[in-house]
Amino acid sequence: MKRLRPLLLAALGGALEALSLPLVVPQLSLRQLDPAGHLEWLAWVGLVPALFALDAARGWKGAFGLGLAAGLAYFYVAIYWVNHAMTEFGGLHMGLALFALTLLVLYMAFHWGLAFAVSHVIRARLGWPLHLHLPMVWAAAELCRNYLFSGFPWANLGYTQARHLPVSQLASLFGIYAIAALVVLVNAAVHDALRARIEGRPFPWRLAGGVAATLAAVLAYGYAHLSAVRARASAAPRLRVGLVQGNVNQAVKNQRESQAAFILGRYWPLTEQADRAGADLVAWPEATYPYFVPPEIADFAGPRTGLAPLQHAHLLLGASTVAWRAGPAGKRLPEVTNSSFLLRPDLRVISRYVKYHLVPFGEYVPLAGLLPFVRQVVPDLAPAAPGRELTVLRFPLAPAPTGSPAPPEVSFAPMICYDAIFPEINVAYADQDPEFLVNPTNDAWYGYSSGPYQFLAIVRLRAIEAGKAVARPAYAGVTAIVLPTGEVAPGAIEVGPVDPGLAPDPAEPPRLLLGEVPRLRGRTLYTSIGDLFAWACAAFAVLCWGAALRAGRSTRN
Repeated sequence: MKRLRPLLLAALGGALEALSLPLVVPQLSLRQLDPAGHLEWLAWVGLVPALFALDAARGWKGAFGLGLAAGLAYFYVAIYWVNHAMTEFGGLHMGLALFALTLLVLYMAFHWGLAFAVSHVIRARLGWPLHLHLPMVWAAAELCRNYLFSGFPWANLGYTQARHLPVSQLASLFGIYAIAALVVLVNAAVHDALRARIEGRPFPWRLAGGVAATLAAVLAYGYAHLSAVRARASAAPRLRVGLVQGNVNQAVKNQRESQAAFILGRYWPLTEQADRAGADLVAWPEATYPYFVPPEIADFAGPRTGLAPLQHAHLLLGASTVAWRAGPAGKRLPEVTNSSFLLRPDLRVISRYVKYHLVPFGEYVPLAGLLPFVRQVVPDLAPAAPGRELTVLRFPLAPAPTGSPAPPEVSFAPMICYDAIFPEINVAYADQDPEFLVNPTNDAWYGYSSGPYQFLAIVRLRAIEAGKAVARPAYAGVTAIVLPTGEVAPGAIEVGPVDPGLAPDPAEPPRLLLGEVPRLRGRTLYTSIGDLFAWACAAFAVLCWGAALRAGRSTRN
C-alpha cells in the first residue's frame, strides 16, 4: 500500500486537473457540466497531490512513472470521446478502439512523465525547489507535444483558463504556454509552502508574496487588456456574417452523394435566408458540400451543383476535392484535399484554401505499416494531401457610403478544424494581417461529449492570441462568433439534447447564426514574437538538466 500511495496521489492530481476543462458526461447531461467555468479554479491546486507523489520518487525513472500516471488520468478524462469516432465511424471493435485510444493517451502522458523526470533530476542534483524550475520545464514539455510526431497539443493546461478571461489575456503576450506555466507555478508554490509546514520549516512568505504579486500583475494586465480590446472592437468597422450549422448525422454525411439533396436542403435555404438578411459573408463548415469537385473548379452555379447565385453575400464553402495523379506502375492515384472555396455572390470561385495540418488517423494514418488494424475514421477523405501554404482569403466589399471607415477589401484567415489547435499557425497568419479568423469545423465525430466544448476553448485562446474575432461554423457541435477578447458572442448554437449515440440525430433542425465580427488589423505581442517564451523555457530546461547531470558526475567523482 505504501508503494501504491504515490501512484494514487499522481492519478488524483491528474484527474483533478482534468475537471477544470470543459467536460460532458453523457450519463449526467448532454451539455457541459460547468459552462461558467467555476471548476477552472481547481487547475490552480489540482496538481498538488501529484507533486507530493513526486517527492517520493526513487530516481528519474520513478519520477517519469509518476508523471505518466498523472498524465494518463488527466488525458483519459479529457479525451475519452475520441473513442466514439473510432467505434461509430472508424469501424473499430471496442477493444481495438480502446487500445488505439490508450496509445494516444500514452503519447500525451509521456510529456507529463518527461516533465516529472527532468524536474526530479534538477531538484535532486541542484537542490532547486519546484517553483523555481517546474513551470519552465512544463512549458518546454508542452512545446514538445505540439511538434512531436506531427503534434497533438490538445488539453494543454493553459486551456483550463479559457473561461477566466482576465487570466487568459496573458496569451496575447506570450501565448498558451505562458498560461500553462503560470498554472504550474501556483501549484508548485502551494506544494512547496505545504511541504515547508509539514516539515516544520517556516512558512515561505517571500514565495507566497512573489506568486501573489505575479498573479496580481497578470490580473491587472488582463482587466486592462480586456477594456482596451473591447474599445477597439467597438470602434472597428464590422462585417455581417451568417454561419450555417446543418446538424446532419455523421453517418448520413459519410454517404455523401446519395444524400446530397438532403444535405443541401439543410444548408441552402438558410444560406439564402442569411443573404436576404444582409450578410456580407456566409460560411459553411468543413467538407459540407456533398460532391467531390476538381481542385481547379471555377464556378459552383448551375443545376448540376444544386446551388443558385446569391444576391449579395459571398460564400465560404467547404468541399473535398479530388484529382488523379500518375502513380507507380502506371496506376492513377487519387489526391484528395479538404478545402474551403471563397465564392462571389454569383458563385464563381475567388480563391481556395487547403487544410494545412491534417488529422492523424482521421485524414491519414501515420505509421500505417506498423498499425495495419487501424483504419481511417474518414475513409472517403483519406489519405488526404495537406495544403502547402497558409492563404489569407480576400473579397471586395460592396460600395460603402461616402466617409465610411470600412476598408473596401475584406481579409480573413481560414483555419479548417484541426488547424486551429496549433498556435504557430496563428502566428504565421499574422504576417498577412487578416481582419478576423474563420474556423470551419465538424465536431459531429465526437457526438455529445466534451470534444466540441474543449475545441471551443482552444479557439477562444486563438482569438486572444491574435487579437482578432473568430467566426466558427460547425457541422455539428458549437457554432459561434468568438470576440477578440475570447468572449463568445450571444447566440452561439449548440447541438440539441438528443440521443448521445447519434452525432447528431437527423431530426435535429439546421440552424443559422447571424452576427457581426469586428474587422481589426494589427498584431499582438504574441503574434509578433511567436512562441519565444516557450522556446526560452525549453532552452532553460535543457541547460538546467545539463547542469544537473554535470553536478551528479562531480558528486560521484
